[in-house]
Amino acid sequence: LEMELADRSGEFDFASIYNGARIIRQGKWATSKSLVDSLPLGNRLLQLSQLQFYGFGPEAAISPTYPFNALGQCWSFHETPVAELLKRRRSQIANEGDDHKNGNFGTLSVSLPNLVRVESVIIEHPPKGLTDQIDSAIRAFRVIGFEDAGATTRSWALGSFEYNIKSPNSLQEFEVATELFGRAVPPLRSISLAIDSNWGYDYACLYRFRVHGQEVEIEEEEDDR
Repeated sequence: LEMELADRSGEFDFASIYNGARIIRQGKWATSKSLVDSLPLGNRLLQLSQLQFYGFGPEAAISPTYPFNALGQCWSFHETPVAELLKRRRSQIANEGDDHKNGNFGTLSVSLPNLVRVESVIIEHPPKGLTDQIDSAIRAFRVIGFEDAGATTRSWALGSFEYNIKSPNSLQEFEVATELFGRAVPPLRSISLAIDSNWGYDYACLYRFRVHGQEVEIEEEEDDR
């Protein structure tokens, strides 16, 4: 019941850790490091003793938050260093000639539990009235899909979007492309959220990322081919 109350969308979330999704930590589209991973020892001790809070790892972004407006239950991360971005970009071009790049600010990659015809994604951040860090919300982002579970195959650019902190809705849904250049986007097994900017805070916080669509049975996928 608590998970249902926390979800609020009424749709099955293929990116939920409770539905079998997992964070991708390896490869060219690996999820960016969390803020807590780069903290000095003293700050980590403060975090462990609950005297200072620095957010959680990326699993927090694919887990229901209950109560749904509870502050701090987010994935927090610093902007990706330029040197690391350039290294990833060179690797992508050399190995696959892929035009799609990781997020300039950070990347969250999620392996979905099944093949999914993805239709939309949801981004969530606490409303302005409940937080004094509204500018830690992500701003510009892209959604990239992959046909395999590890985000290693050809990438599909599903759209570029902006989360609006001035909107009255803190839970914002974005419809992704289902057809590109006259061809239907195939069922996908992994999704990358390429985050290009936040709203100006020292680091970014992502409270929830969800993926909605239609599950595809293996038999259906084979018939399509």
